[in-house]
Amino acid sequence: MIAIQCLLGSVIATSAGAKDASVFFPTQLVETARRNVQQQAWAAETRDQLVASAQPWLEMSDDQLWSLMFGPTITRSWMVWSNGYCPSCKQGVPMYNWRMDALARPWKVWCPHCSEEFPKNDFGAFYRSGLDEHGVFAPARADRSLLFNGEHPDPKDPLRLFGTDDGEGYVEGEHRWRFIGAYLIYGQWKQAVLGGIRSLAAAYVVTGDPRYAHKAGVLLDRVADLYPRFDHNTQAWVYETVRTTGYVSTWHDACEETREMALAYDQVFEGLKNDADLIAFLSAKAKQHGLENPKASFADIQRNLEGGILRDAIANSGKIVSNYPRQPIALITMHAILDWPANRDQVQSMIDGMLDQATAIDGVTGEKGLAGYSAFTIQGLGVFLEQFARIDPGFLAAQFERHPRLAETYCFHIDTRCLGRYYPLSGDTGSFAHPMPDYVGLSITESPGVWPSMFGLLHRLYRQTADPAYAQILYEANGSRVDGLPHDLFCEDPSATQAEVEQAIGRHGLVPSVGSVNKQQWHLAILRSGHGGNARAAWLDYDSGGGHSHADGMNLGLFAHGLDLMPDFGYPPVQFGGWGSPKATWYTMTAAHNTVVVDGKRHADAAGKTTLWIDADNLHAIRASAPALIGGQQYERTVAQVDVSDRSYYLIDVFRVVGGADHAKFMHSHFGTIETSGLSLQPAGDFGFGTQMRNFRRDPNPRPGWSVDWSIEDRYKLIDPRRQVHLRYFDLTTGAEAWTCEGWVTQGLYDSSVETWIPRLMVRRRAAQAPLQSTFVAVIEPYEGTPCIAGVRRLRLLDEMGAEYPDPNVAIEVTLADGRRDLFVTMDVENPLGLRPAGGAIVQPYWWEQMQGDTWWLRKAADGREVDRECYNAGLIID
Repeated sequence: MIAIQCLLGSVIATSAGAKDASVFFPTQLVETARRNVQQQAWAAETRDQLVASAQPWLEMSDDQLWSLMFGPTITRSWMVWSNGYCPSCKQGVPMYNWRMDALARPWKVWCPHCSEEFPKNDFGAFYRSGLDEHGVFAPARADRSLLFNGEHPDPKDPLRLFGTDDGEGYVEGEHRWRFIGAYLIYGQWKQAVLGGIRSLAAAYVVTGDPRYAHKAGVLLDRVADLYPRFDHNTQAWVYETVRTTGYVSTWHDACEETREMALAYDQVFEGLKNDADLIAFLSAKAKQHGLENPKASFADIQRNLEGGILRDAIANSGKIVSNYPRQPIALITMHAILDWPANRDQVQSMIDGMLDQATAIDGVTGEKGLAGYSAFTIQGLGVFLEQFARIDPGFLAAQFERHPRLAETYCFHIDTRCLGRYYPLSGDTGSFAHPMPDYVGLSITESPGVWPSMFGLLHRLYRQTADPAYAQILYEANGSRVDGLPHDLFCEDPSATQAEVEQAIGRHGLVPSVGSVNKQQWHLAILRSGHGGNARAAWLDYDSGGGHSHADGMNLGLFAHGLDLMPDFGYPPVQFGGWGSPKATWYTMTAAHNTVVVDGKRHADAAGKTTLWIDADNLHAIRASAPALIGGQQYERTVAQVDVSDRSYYLIDVFRVVGGADHAKFMHSHFGTIETSGLSLQPAGDFGFGTQMRNFRRDPNPRPGWSVDWSIEDRYKLIDPRRQVHLRYFDLTTGAEAWTCEGWVTQGLYDSSVETWIPRLMVRRRAAQAPLQSTFVAVIEPYEGTPCIAGVRRLRLLDEMGAEYPDPNVAIEVTLADGRRDLFVTMDVENPLGLRPAGGAIVQPYWWEQMQGDTWWLRKAADGREVDRECYNAGLIID
């Protein structure tokens, strides 16, 4: 990243000269869009929508537009109050839930529950009373006699000051509501100023009407006057107490906003450079308000626009830091706008550095938050790639040749999508048990306007790679039809796109063909089987650490019967006090996941490695090892997905741990209730360690073979209510305590205050001193109606001399309801304590089978005939 930044800085120093034409909206491209508008009904409809969106700003006078932009003299806030409530109705209004409409209801926010408006004073009048000679609000000049509740103006009325805000918030006791501080960002800035710039620039592109360019120029120039003075790190708050870098908005939004303003400038450039009325208006404003730049010519205005927005952001790139690669994308875009094509070689060099890092981990950046931040980063990359591909037909092919891992980038979220509606919630992403039905690798919309169409990019990717998955995702995102494709005003031949997609669907079907996958750099394995409504997928996340990660090493998840049956909790509930709050921290803790906690500690940041991979007809398995997660000698999990029929299957889960003196394996499922079998539970103490769990009950010495059955409550109404889904857990761990408890979760993302408790299971082994060796053994069966498993048990493993193998060497017999029996054997190939004897192994009783290899699965019919067998050696990975 440092090298890229140095290069980015060097390019501006060698810029060839003043910009003289639009880069990303050249005349030929714009003419294509305007021709489509005249000839295609869908394009005309898009034009009409863009024109209607721009109308409010078109109707404003230049003075009104100029006055929309504010200075940095009022403290801004990313939330009114992150964990707050309405002062009027007292109902919770966390995070971003306050409503705003800067054009219809300026300087007001209102409660989503009772619709009460705040602040109660006329802040617009107060603001105007404080404007200085430069047109910027100066708090000391404002008329404080205007700070009263307009509904209760009597000086003797006890409500006279209720809900009033002078820009620094309404204070009631220890609480502060920053109504205006948040409104400045989400209302005045994002809606009135940025919304106007975007809408006017887009309307100019599709119509060529110079009025839109002129109005956009007024807004852009006024932003450029003030933008360099904004510093979110010293002028604004996040979560009431946190400072973050940025401009008007915090860093990630500032990055996108700056890039979009630069592109809006590029969109209207052709309409600005000969606008004499713009020069007259802005030069008069400069004189009236004593601005340093006289704006007496377009060159002056161009210098102000480019200097105050693009060049300032390049020189102060720390203000637009974002999830990689969005910051370098913004910087590269601005460099191109300033000096393309003269700086083509330098820009390509910057692109090379960016793509090397952006595709380094299985084609993506490696940032966690699988369906959130992991996707957000490459969504931005997709827009960037299409932006350049529109002006350079050979661009995408050249990048694929220079960066072959691009072929994996937009397949990553095809490969990791499960049942067509879920993603593993690894890291900060999603919410508990909620589906994510759409492909998230690109942000796809049928109404991109003048922005790059991701339908268009998917079509380019299909042409580039011949992979039908791109056409299938494109088709699905379009409502399983070709009408309207590719929703791109700048496409020269939409009918050709439609024909190619239709042919691809005819040849390859509707759904991408994806089997089990193991992303060994991202450290995520997904075991798949079944088809259609009987599809299922188990997943194992075998690392911890990285951007937006959780301490979730060896976390096991399961999708089946249309539900997320072993959900990750999802995005931390920061609405309960910010990132460091107990509830937000709980979501990231190791104990909040379906994994093993050692000595109550969080996992270290470390990655595991795959030591076994099987994807056979009826057996799909992963073994991963990551002792560094616990700083111990062994931390290895083997998960096998065994198919019984197209409809039925089960998981075998063997988790070996050596290190520490307290091993606690946690397990939870969906919303629902549990019923135990084989346990005698009594009230017990809390697990502790800052976790958010309660109602512990314990059996200190259960006999292996006990079970827990989850009766699933489909709280989100995702499946037919007549379906009764269960998840049954059999435990075969020796010398373990069995505990039940409840874990705290919230329903929904950070805009929800709905709290609930779900049943959880803890299997615990403890020793007086370290290192404790534990082998947790379980069989997990999701089912509807009648289970397919009649019984499970562990079998003895003997060596050739009749000596029994130690506990980490596991043989499991699963008796099926139809009389078939499965045998699964997994040997302790790591054997960190040197306990495994030499020689082969024999399974006893009944089977008396000689072991072949270190992982072995065998199925026999009810009459004893062998019907299936899979044998693998230690460390052998079968693709």
